[in-house]
Amino acid sequence: MPEEKVEVLVCGSGIGGLTTAITLKELGIKPVILTRGRGNTYYSQGGIASAIHPKDSSFSHFMDTQRAGRGLCNEKALSILVDEGIQRISDLERWGVEFDKYGEFYETTLEGGHSFPRVLKVKDYTGKAIYEALLKKAQELDIPIISGELEEVIANEKLHGILYYDGDLRFLRVKVLVLATGGASSMFLHTSNPVKVRGDAIGIALRCGMNVKNPEFVQFHPTVVEGTNLLISEAVRGEGALLVDDSGERFINELEPRDVVARAIYRKIKEGRKVFIDMRPVAKGGKNLYERFPTIMGFLKGMGINPKKDLVPVVPAAHYFIGGIEVDLYGRTHLQGVYAVGECACSGVHGANRLASNSLLEGVVFGYRTAYRVYYDMKFLSFSFLNFKSERSGSLKPPYSFEDLRKLMWEMCGVEREEGELAEAIRRLKSWITDYNKWEATVHNRELLDISLVALSTLKAALIRKESRGVHYRRDFPYEREEFRRDSFIRLEELLEF
Repeated sequence: MPEEKVEVLVCGSGIGGLTTAITLKELGIKPVILTRGRGNTYYSQGGIASAIHPKDSSFSHFMDTQRAGRGLCNEKALSILVDEGIQRISDLERWGVEFDKYGEFYETTLEGGHSFPRVLKVKDYTGKAIYEALLKKAQELDIPIISGELEEVIANEKLHGILYYDGDLRFLRVKVLVLATGGASSMFLHTSNPVKVRGDAIGIALRCGMNVKNPEFVQFHPTVVEGTNLLISEAVRGEGALLVDDSGERFINELEPRDVVARAIYRKIKEGRKVFIDMRPVAKGGKNLYERFPTIMGFLKGMGINPKKDLVPVVPAAHYFIGGIEVDLYGRTHLQGVYAVGECACSGVHGANRLASNSLLEGVVFGYRTAYRVYYDMKFLSFSFLNFKSERSGSLKPPYSFEDLRKLMWEMCGVEREEGELAEAIRRLKSWITDYNKWEATVHNRELLDISLVALSTLKAALIRKESRGVHYRRDFPYEREEFRRDSFIRLEELLEF
């Protein structure tokens, strides 16, 4: 197979990957970006949280995040997030992001779990604005961007290279690999994620010996428009929208943390009721809905819904994968030369429940730190000169599809969980992948295996955690238990034996 050499390859073009690549280029390193295309950053509506207001403080932001994280936040990582985040906002502006302002100062908003309106925004398409500004900056810096899909990380005790697919299978020999490939919430039937963001790179990492941390913590967004993957941003509730059932009754404080709101809606739906978001109070309060939420309003108008008059039907859906590849405070994994940032990584800042609008902040803060770590580590890394060949062959077709997996995860590992269902899901999924090494060697089958490994790690960690904490809710253990005030770590060997 023909090969090329790349010193630093960044896989992913969301805020974490683009921040890492841009910072590296500004440091004099020449990174290359490999991307499938637009990911979750582009579709992020709400905003990016940072204590930039003189009356706010990073300590207050720290405490709000701690409360949401239910005792599992890594305090050192969290201090870095809230303190360095203030500095990184200026980097985003320097790279071309124009946040909404009143005159000279920022127009910030309040979201669930925050004690102060500290969420910076660009109307209701903050992620898109950040993505487009950073992508433009990367292009101005002449950072090469390859359109393709990561297929394999080739490594033993150190990194050798990667395989990617762009219509043909290609080999890159690399010194440094930065994974910024997004989360795995699309493995659930109902999701706010684009389905192409599958989290399968986390499965690749598992197969290479990297640890996955806290995969049981999957955040379900409370308000996704029924029958779609369009979420109604938390900022809409922050501006005064209400949640009501089909009798018109409010049943929850709309600004409670997302896990609380999602479960309240889920239970209403389980009772056979319908749930709606009522945006009419926002309009009556003097806000121009089309000016404040153009993306949402445009989508709803296309569905024939007028939120100035109509209620909008909503359901909870898998939104953010809090767990991920275990990393240190500089994005390093257990495998020399491999780093991870953003939603595919677990830095520990979110604990058991991500506070609204902290994810974009995590991407820019830890993308920046990872770039500086790579800058120094590269001086101690070298290209591998080993040669490889594949002797794998197989002809079997998998006995299940990606849709089968999504249904299994939604029904047995969704908003609420229970031991019997989790154990049955593990048994069924393990039976499906028993002969994976005999499957036909195709891109589709590799993706299916890797996202299945992520699903299996989620099921295993959810079964072991016999408590309810943050976004992980067990009907049979509905309270927090002090003995489980610890992180979960999943390794491939244990996973396949389980």
